[in-house]
Amino acid sequence: MIINDFNEFKINIHQLFPKLEELKEKLIKDKFLIIICGPTGTGKSDLAFYMAKLFATNIISIDSMQAYRKMNIGTDKKNYEENGVIQYMVDICEPDHILTSAEYRNIARKIIEEKFFKKSMLPILAGGSGLHIRAVTEDLMHAPGGDFKFRNKFKEDSDANGIESLYEKLKKLDNKYAEKISINDERRILRALEVIETSGKKYSDFQDKWVKRKSIYNCVFLGLNIDRKKLYESVEKRIDIMIKNGLLKEVDGLFKEGFGDSLSFKQAIGYKELSQYLKEEISFEEAVKNIKTNTRHLVKKQLTWFKADERIEWIMVDNYDNIYNLILSILNVIAGQVFYEKN
Repeated sequence: MIINDFNEFKINIHQLFPKLEELKEKLIKDKFLIIICGPTGTGKSDLAFYMAKLFATNIISIDSMQAYRKMNIGTDKKNYEENGVIQYMVDICEPDHILTSAEYRNIARKIIEEKFFKKSMLPILAGGSGLHIRAVTEDLMHAPGGDFKFRNKFKEDSDANGIESLYEKLKKLDNKYAEKISINDERRILRALEVIETSGKKYSDFQDKWVKRKSIYNCVFLGLNIDRKKLYESVEKRIDIMIKNGLLKEVDGLFKEGFGDSLSFKQAIGYKELSQYLKEEISFEEAVKNIKTNTRHLVKKQLTWFKADERIEWIMVDNYDNIYNLILSILNVIAGQVFYEKN
């Protein structure tokens, strides 16, 4: 359902949910974050927009690829500013910039503090990037990035003396992690030793911190889902629309600007497949087919990731025949957590 008259929309919601202003005051006073997550194609961005209009606030996009400029059609960027809603964390860097989750976290947290909390506004975060949601909302201990100097040193040691010698070294330095992996798992052994060498901390310390799911903010997690068959059909239609709207031209333009070898370009679904077509490695039909297949795989990965988080309250969007009933249900979920449950 598309809403054109937002004043009427607010009036109708107020009538259906009389405690709206009280809920808004409580959310702002206690510095809550509303997080709308779930797989691609479930309508997270549009719902966040309607919620932002309702609460007179703005949105923080938690989408790892929408952060890149010029990558618009394939990342399904929306323009909400013409309707008075700002969307932060979109177009913050060039496609060849390596945007780590730590850098993403730092920028997003600064926005939460300065653009929302200091202005007594409610942050609404929306997106399907589970890693970035955790990075922003939790006090994760991030293992340092790769250091080829140490990695090469350990690899040479492994080649010369066997991986067993490095495994014994790992047992002495971090027996807890060593017991979790195989004596022959060279990749994990090398990574653990690399982290220990560069950080001075046990690799298991980083692992333990990751397992815990405790936010540094007061949060309400809302997960959107749709019947799997309907979701796949919706995703495929969206891809067809992207192709019709000029995704190939967008990819070709980025390719000609020299972004074809950038990490974001190689990771982003739609861009990597069409770049293969432009390189004449596959046909156009194969590229489109691969986009749809890879998007379905992404949906499965996102669902697996989010289903592991017990904090998320799941909402089957296709159970609602209009936006009012959907939002009313969501407001009741939020009120239940804010007013009646311990946070």
